Amino acid sequence: MSLSLIFRLQAAFAAIWALQLIFIPGMVFAQYQWGYSAELVAIAQATGTAMAGLAILAYGIPNWTSEDQLKVAAKSLGTIAILFLIMQLYQILISGMAPGGAMDWVSTLVTALFAVGFFMKSK
Repeated sequence: MSLSLIFRLQAAFAAIWALQLIFIPGMVFAQYQWGYSAELVAIAQATGTAMAGLAILAYGIPNWTSEDQLKVAAKSLGTIAILFLIMQLYQILISGMAPGGAMDWVSTLVTALFAVGFFMKSK
């Protein structure tokens, strides 16, 4: 699997999250068993916008950089994936903010795979 493909897959994953958070936040809230409020919708949509930005960057970086620069960028996206991974594990295992259902673990596993892929391919 090429580094460019990992960037594209990350872009697709972030775009899926962006679409959910912006357009159907109630579904996301139901998955996490959270109450529904206008304030929570506003935060979800802001987060979705940030995820859309991440998707745009992940999709574009392979076109904007040389192979060596792409490896440097991969380390940055790998670090971002680790930050998301830490947050996900904290929410599932420590704070209880996420229920720890199958979807939580699937998302956490995908995030971990992106972190590993970015770091392995950046060498």
